[in-house]
Amino acid sequence: MSDQRKKEHRDWAALPEDIVDMFAGRLDCNVDRANMAMQCQSWRDTVGSLPERIQLPWMLVPYRRSCFMPHNVMRRGLFFCFLSRRAHSMPMPDNAYTARFIGSYEGGWVVLAARHNSGYAVVHFPTNHSIPFPRVVLLRGCPVSDEFVLRACTFSCSPSVAANCVVASLVTSFDCSLNHRTLVAFHRFGASAMSSGSVLEAEDIIYYRGSFYCLTMIEDMIHCTPRFSQDDPPDTLVVRKTYLHFAPIHHDEGLVVKARYLVESRGQLLMVVRFKSVTSEDTSMFAFFQMVADGPDDGVYFVWQRLAATGGRMIFVGHGASRYFEASVYPSCKEGVYYLDDETFNQAAMVAFGFSNGRSYSCHDNGYWPGPDGEIKRSYDWRVPSSYTPPIWFLH
Repeated sequence: MSDQRKKEHRDWAALPEDIVDMFAGRLDCNVDRANMAMQCQSWRDTVGSLPERIQLPWMLVPYRRSCFMPHNVMRRGLFFCFLSRRAHSMPMPDNAYTARFIGSYEGGWVVLAARHNSGYAVVHFPTNHSIPFPRVVLLRGCPVSDEFVLRACTFSCSPSVAANCVVASLVTSFDCSLNHRTLVAFHRFGASAMSSGSVLEAEDIIYYRGSFYCLTMIEDMIHCTPRFSQDDPPDTLVVRKTYLHFAPIHHDEGLVVKARYLVESRGQLLMVVRFKSVTSEDTSMFAFFQMVADGPDDGVYFVWQRLAATGGRMIFVGHGASRYFEASVYPSCKEGVYYLDDETFNQAAMVAFGFSNGRSYSCHDNGYWPGPDGEIKRSYDWRVPSSYTPPIWFLH
């Protein structure tokens, strides 16, 4: 280190303690805190005295194309952090660079397809531990066609507790490129097949209060409760289903529903609806609805009660991976909806076959919506399509 650099280093290290504390207290991102701690011992002591912050989801931004890397070069992924308002470059498992990302779970677990429409697994990015998904989907006990696309999935608990974990997936199978059907399939880790008892055009799925809730295109829901014993073989799984009827919603005129998501917030189940205008494919606004019981005591009739504002919530929407946070905990961020470009969720045929022009996963309609009185603010709106994956939320 040069004499000038040594002098600058001493000057920074000699900052008054209260100034260093102020700097450290403004850093909400644990990566930024770790970088600060690397500068000198006094800064390391200051950062070490702070409690570790619960992190917001990172946006795993896809590369346009996957390229060959020398064996001695560590591959890194681009993770956009809303706390830092910049991207972090972090190590990733080698087999993730040519994969299609599907979803994620807390603790660094990522669901991916090694070859677009096959090789499904959940991978723990910090350790590269991988748990494969079954290669077969059963419909009423019979295998569906070989071609199927895993579009979204969620878990009853962390995949690290494999014996107790049930996986619920939205799967589209194909008899040919123009004939397809979407299923809600369930399995336990180690099972030989995913099982489904019905065909359902589903929008999203969530695990809530001991059951899976599947949102349909007409905004009704299927309540699915898994039953099994931990000592049973992995293929043993019974799922009891109840259809939940909802009163129809008349959405705002001049807007088209682009996507629907389920999220748990403050102990309640919410539906978040994403809209676009009739003249543009890009997201224009969101609306919130809370699930409220209505009608007889049998518990199958409900209404979606609209909420007028975000109410101090920060909601990160993604199929099978929506999460809610209190904005008051994160002074550097604002309440509202944070969203990804998930247009290809509804393009299962493109994912399955690629067609003559190959596969193209868009990544420009990402951003933040502050609420009814604000305007959309986009992130990476210049991003060109990726040839292998859409963006996803990476959950810590």
